[in-house]
Amino acid sequence: MFMKVLQILFVFLPAFIWSQFQFVTSDSLAVISNNVELSMPFAGGLNYPQFSSIDYDFDGDLDLLVFDRSNNQIKVFEQQFNSVGSFYKYDPNGALLFPPDLRYRLFAIDYDGDGRKDLFAYGIGGVKVYRNTGDNTNGLSWEVAKELLFSDNWGELLALYVSSSDIPAIIDVDFDGDIDVLTFHIGGEYLRYHKNMSRELYGHSDSLVFELKNECWGAFREDVSTNSVFLNDQTTPCTTGNVSNPEFPQFEHKIMSETKAHSGSTILALDIDGSGVMDLVLGDVAFSNLNLMINGGSDVNQNSAMISTDPLFPSNSLPADMQLFPASYHLDVDFDGVKDLIVAPNAKNISENEKSVHFYKNTGTNEVSNFVFQQKDFLQVDMIEHGTGSIPVLSDVDGDGLIDLMIANIFSYKDVLDKESKIAYYKNTGSTSNPQFTLIDTDFQNLSDLELGLRMYPAFGDLNGDGKNDMILGLEDGTLSYFVNNSIGISPSYETPISNLKDASNTIIQNGLYAAPQLFDLNKDGLLDLIIGIKTGELIYYQI
Repeated sequence: MFMKVLQILFVFLPAFIWSQFQFVTSDSLAVISNNVELSMPFAGGLNYPQFSSIDYDFDGDLDLLVFDRSNNQIKVFEQQFNSVGSFYKYDPNGALLFPPDLRYRLFAIDYDGDGRKDLFAYGIGGVKVYRNTGDNTNGLSWEVAKELLFSDNWGELLALYVSSSDIPAIIDVDFDGDIDVLTFHIGGEYLRYHKNMSRELYGHSDSLVFELKNECWGAFREDVSTNSVFLNDQTTPCTTGNVSNPEFPQFEHKIMSETKAHSGSTILALDIDGSGVMDLVLGDVAFSNLNLMINGGSDVNQNSAMISTDPLFPSNSLPADMQLFPASYHLDVDFDGVKDLIVAPNAKNISENEKSVHFYKNTGTNEVSNFVFQQKDFLQVDMIEHGTGSIPVLSDVDGDGLIDLMIANIFSYKDVLDKESKIAYYKNTGSTSNPQFTLIDTDFQNLSDLELGLRMYPAFGDLNGDGKNDMILGLEDGTLSYFVNNSIGISPSYETPISNLKDASNTIIQNGLYAAPQLFDLNKDGLLDLIIGIKTGELIYYQI
């Protein structure tokens, strides 16, 4: 069918070509899903997001900062107003205002008390801090406050350890006006309390000077093989965690001996019941639930023990059930002045990635919280969202003379802990000059049932001369499947696919992994040619 002309076609685009045009972001195209026009269809979706609030545009209200762990990508959602009230609007240029090369995690909080939220990010083995130096006149800007946080560990200054997979609690634990850190130790069993000594030493909060005050804050231990917790734990360091140097003489030995321990915990510290001490919401790398731990102390006892656990939090509503590794975030997202609860996965590539942002509204107060489940697709419901690695293809799929939108993906999450590849079909229900895309099918032709592997890449064109656009799928193993269009009318349908498409010499077309085909008349002979991109970057050219 196809004759290979060039083994490899390298394309070099000189710099002057790029200077001839520029792309400008536009959200003017209408996209309809479930009979509702999406408010921000091209915001790019969310997979494994982390949430903070920040006034990034210095207009006096809090916007939403989202860091997506799947590709270390920042998204900013500006708080805007209309006659109905406040809402979030995606700012496609917002990410450019933040430091580059961020990895693993990001959290915004004002540590120095100047009214501007700073950034606590990943540093090698710990925490890196950026100070917000922006203002209303010059806009957002940053300077590195600390390349890496250190903490005085009973007289020995060491990096404040936080695993790259963890989300620590960065908050004023003891309510003295400066920002402290709660983080699990290297084995993941005990929670360490690093107290910020800025207030004690200098009388203000603008310094980042930490001391390890407790090796077993909350007096509990998390089991190494489950997410169960043991209250009032009687093992070291829980019995000796406040005395001089209880652990670090054996530090290197502990690293070697803790192979059974798990690394992977998310921590949210909040005073959920108004008792004046921090309670905890814990997520675990291997489990789908959140565990609420209630602190039995009061505002006069900041070093108290946890007295109860609730592994079905929020048990007053629909308990969190997030495949996999849930993390929770405490911030107001419905603009009522009361902080809500957001739950999202923190594990890359093995978690829910289409409806992965669960919103629990706080129907209580900021002093005594009551979180009630609202939805599983917060923000995502307003976007084109089809899992990880979207592949958009524009083609007249149904033969009505209008260009439709097909969106393939690398994978969508499939219960339980599985993946599948699908193609979403958005029919152009507008016109040539004013297109409008309406979601018809999230699994076009039920292609996922064929189990062709992940990352199906479609190309469309009339290959048999019958006036209908056929379909070729490029597959992750590098082969192609050919679908002959046998539609009658404008509802697309195809014959049973021809797998392992062959060229004119009867050789299976397979030149490398992750085949990305395009059908295009490259030599201008009136016939469609086949150009295939592969994982290693080459382009393979076949003439029909």
